Amino acid sequence: MRNDSRIFSPMQIGRMTVKNRIECAPYGNALFRMDGAADNKQMMHFRNLVQGGVGMVTIGSANCNLDYGPAPVPYMHNPFLLSSYKNMVELAHQYDVKIGWELIGAKEMFIPAEVLVNTYTIEDIHNYQKGIIEGAVNALSIGSDYVMIHGGHGVVPAAFYRESTNKRTDEYGGSFENRTRIIREILQGIREKVGDKLVIEYRISGEEMQEGGLTVEDQIKFAQAIEEYVDIFNISRGVLENNEDLPYVFPTVYDSKKINVENAAKFKAALSKPVSVVGGNNMFVAEEIVESGAADMVAMVRPLIADPACVDKFRCGNEEGIRPCIRCNNCINQTHGKLHDLRCTVNPLIGREEYFGRIDKKVDTKKVLIIGGGPAGLEAARTAGMRGHSVVLLEKTGELGGNFIRAAREEFKEDLKKYLAWSIRTVKNNENIEIRMNTEATAELVKKENPDVLIIAVGSNPIIPNFTATGTKKVQWVGDATNDSLGHNVVIAGGGFTGLEAAYAYSLAGKEVTVVDMIPETMLGNGASIMNSTSLLQKLNAKGVKFICESKVEDVTAEGIKISNKDGETVIPCDNVVLSFGQRKNTAVVDDLKDIVPKTYIIGDCSNVGGTLWQAVRSGFEMAFEI
Repeated sequence: MRNDSRIFSPMQIGRMTVKNRIECAPYGNALFRMDGAADNKQMMHFRNLVQGGVGMVTIGSANCNLDYGPAPVPYMHNPFLLSSYKNMVELAHQYDVKIGWELIGAKEMFIPAEVLVNTYTIEDIHNYQKGIIEGAVNALSIGSDYVMIHGGHGVVPAAFYRESTNKRTDEYGGSFENRTRIIREILQGIREKVGDKLVIEYRISGEEMQEGGLTVEDQIKFAQAIEEYVDIFNISRGVLENNEDLPYVFPTVYDSKKINVENAAKFKAALSKPVSVVGGNNMFVAEEIVESGAADMVAMVRPLIADPACVDKFRCGNEEGIRPCIRCNNCINQTHGKLHDLRCTVNPLIGREEYFGRIDKKVDTKKVLIIGGGPAGLEAARTAGMRGHSVVLLEKTGELGGNFIRAAREEFKEDLKKYLAWSIRTVKNNENIEIRMNTEATAELVKKENPDVLIIAVGSNPIIPNFTATGTKKVQWVGDATNDSLGHNVVIAGGGFTGLEAAYAYSLAGKEVTVVDMIPETMLGNGASIMNSTSLLQKLNAKGVKFICESKVEDVTAEGIKISNKDGETVIPCDNVVLSFGQRKNTAVVDDLKDIVPKTYIIGDCSNVGGTLWQAVRSGFEMAFEI
């Protein structure tokens, strides 16, 4: 037990006592009904979150516009929806979790800052303010503990405060006092209505990371001006309006953890109110942050999505049991980018708790034979084992992990390495699972085992065309190529995400790298979350990686790579060509084995839903759950 750790000591925030120093930061999960009600889909997801040990939970994107919708977010101005939100309050309090609401004007989130600030009439401003104030009053009426006023990421309060966007000449523009008036009037209005019965948390970008943006000095001055009304400040970074800032708002696998801690320490030194910090945190760094005194509380979202029980697991000394977040940002991409229900790459239950419920043990257990120890096979084995089935997992090599071993090998893939280690560890530790390494599945072996259920997860094979230099060291497959095996001048054929990540790895080693692909340069990185593709492309550009797009690879010779495009054919001299043309599902093994056992399921890269870690994990979970 780690109850002696400072992150598990109670914390006083205004009139509110929080049981520990871990805050679930706000996130829009798109699990509310389109009219804003919290029905079973949201409630089942929320239950898993609050029973996992977190101290306080902020419900994200609580809209306070009177004239916005429909959308799957809370509507804090609608009195007919408050009873469904009260159910969430009661559920949170049952687990001694404090609950608050991130109050926003959803309509304003989609208006460019400069347009909004300089075209809003006084009536528009007052309506916006009225909505936020009424949202706080309604939050208190259902027993909520706090509200978060969103003033970070370039939204309304920041847009009005920023001199580069505020060109108004009335009482909401010009001087510091006028530019901060909109938020001071909101905070004053909330305090007049609720007094100190409701804690106020204020989210602020420590700095905006752009030309003309607010600096940390600007933001500290702002925080000091509103401190009398605020009980705790939440320190983030960046501006949502600018795609180049997204990796600062949602740090990726390519970015550092604890990105806002240095700024949080500056706020803490300048303010008398406590400080919470968000941005690339997890339970392991949370303890460091609080113990160092840089912040009083640590906020996070994605680790709590990957494993809602990570707080209790850490407190009870079960750190190895925490399912790691890989910072792929699939969760944010689904909800914010595509407006789909929340999903998680490594936790297939997330967003679908209502459908799958709990992973309870079955009464009518079966013998399950799983062929293939990649991510899909591991997830299927884990899920079937958790349900009490007798599982035999066959892996033809001497190592579990499949193609994901190569995908996670780069130094900047620490999060992926941790996930793979967790996945293998939890399968090995399950007494219902027998693992047989170096065992290739054959029809005879399957018949001999005579399983009730057969799951085929044999993955995919690389697409490797035959070129003039094939068979020489000139041509290497991306899965085999290493910094040591390559010369200084490298061309990567294939600009998918695997090729781009390889380009980054080689550039970090000081190599001169060129990427060739048939797609337009504007489509590079498509398919991943916009945060991750933006971050990776920024880093590739900073490293001087060259892109030759809308070009076809014709051949690889001793001299280099021959390409063709609208300008004709040309040869790019290089030391090596690394092939990254994707994968082709392994249909040969599937065809040999699929008709032996009546209950046979095909999952992962060798199925019709393969191709990514998310799809592999999801298919493995779904098939094993239904057994």
